[in-house]
Amino acid sequence: MECDREADLINDLLDLQRLTSGTQSLNLEPIHLQEWVSQIADSFQERIRSRQQVLQVEISTELPVIMSDPTCLDRILTELLNNACKYTPPGERIKVSTKTIRNEAETEKLPKNGLSLLSSPLSFVLDVCNFGVEIPAGELPNIFEKFYRVPGIDRWKQGGTGLGLALVKKMTQHLGGKIYVASTANQTCFTIELPISPSIN
Repeated sequence: MECDREADLINDLLDLQRLTSGTQSLNLEPIHLQEWVSQIADSFQERIRSRQQVLQVEISTELPVIMSDPTCLDRILTELLNNACKYTPPGERIKVSTKTIRNEAETEKLPKNGLSLLSSPLSFVLDVCNFGVEIPAGELPNIFEKFYRVPGIDRWKQGGTGLGLALVKKMTQHLGGKIYVASTANQTCFTIELPISPSIN
């Protein structure tokens, strides 16, 4: 078990180093979002049931196929669900929801006589929220830092490398997206906003 933890830590540090230095390549593939979200969420069902938590999945029926890196995308949602499982008390909910939003800045760039293939006026939004726990406002600015842990809320004493959220932020940025966190009214919600097709520099 200790060897596994050390291996995970080394791999996470290497991933973080590549992302920070900009040497991590993007391997873009078409991803059917409904299937992708369902598949990742289903893989957590047994763990969530064993902890007497409830998983609620709300997937928009109008999600597009996006071009993205499946390895990064899988890691982002898996880390966020791991985090939610770690901190959600028994009897409380974990909610995963998706939608698309219109990006007005991108809409203005589109040609007036047709659609551009290089840019999309839509962004994909993924929310992972867990209920029954709140991160103190003073801790929120630090949660994406390497090795930072919010004191006293790891209910299941699960541990980890302390790099999960740092990786999520870097991978989201790597895909051309943004990440937000809000914690209030006894719930914590992470929001990922990603382009339908990231630009490649």
